[in-house]
Amino acid sequence: MQETLRSCPATQEVKKRFVTLNNYLNDEKNFFDESSRFLEFIRDEKLLPAIIFEVLNDNEYLNEVSSNSYKHVNHFSKIVLINDENQDNCRLTLHIWKPPFTESEISQELIHDHRFSFSSYVLCGEQVHEIVQESKDKSITKVRFQKYKYLPSNTGNIHDCFFEEDVYLDEIAEKKVSRGQVYTMHNEEIHRIVFPEGDEPIISFLVRGPRKRNYTHTYNTFYPREGMVSNVPMYTPNELRELLVYTLDKI
Repeated sequence: MQETLRSCPATQEVKKRFVTLNNYLNDEKNFFDESSRFLEFIRDEKLLPAIIFEVLNDNEYLNEVSSNSYKHVNHFSKIVLINDENQDNCRLTLHIWKPPFTESEISQELIHDHRFSFSSYVLCGEQVHEIVQESKDKSITKVRFQKYKYLPSNTGNIHDCFFEEDVYLDEIAEKKVSRGQVYTMHNEEIHRIVFPEGDEPIISFLVRGPRKRNYTHTYNTFYPREGMVSNVPMYTPNELRELLVYTLDKI
């Protein structure tokens, strides 16, 4: 990979700046500030298209990125551009919600929190976040959700889900993030992203902060109560190439 970096100046510049974010692993406020500035730098210098071109033009780099990238169970493509053997360090990913979605996918609630806090830059489309919290009040007029503990593997494409309890949820806010905007989210914030309508995708560029725990929670009405195991394959280099070409066309 070192030889690849020497031949990929945009990636080299981004990685040099990116690794400094690991200095803020125990300081979330400064992590949010510095990672947001990092994403604004990527945006303002138009470095993401340059990185994508470098991946597409270097087979070794393409193979490496594809070996860490996959279709997430929440129906978006997760492309890991900068990984770290230390799972507690930051990670740089590209997330793509690519239409069309099936009726079954659209009907799934996909409400969740995270193992880590993060900063994100929306490259394409508008992200609509429905923010919820667990409710202490039971009600026959509310949907009762099943709460699961979700334990992903180190690679993220394999996970176990264990049923914990039935809960009710209250929607407390809606956050809209437009193309070109940067936002942050704490790991314990519970939300879901509304799927895009029409042909326009949602594409975001995300700095994952330090891992704060080894599990997340997911809330829905369709997982089996006995829990489940999911194992999705990593993308092949050709599949990744198609996604990156698609991304270049949209951003």
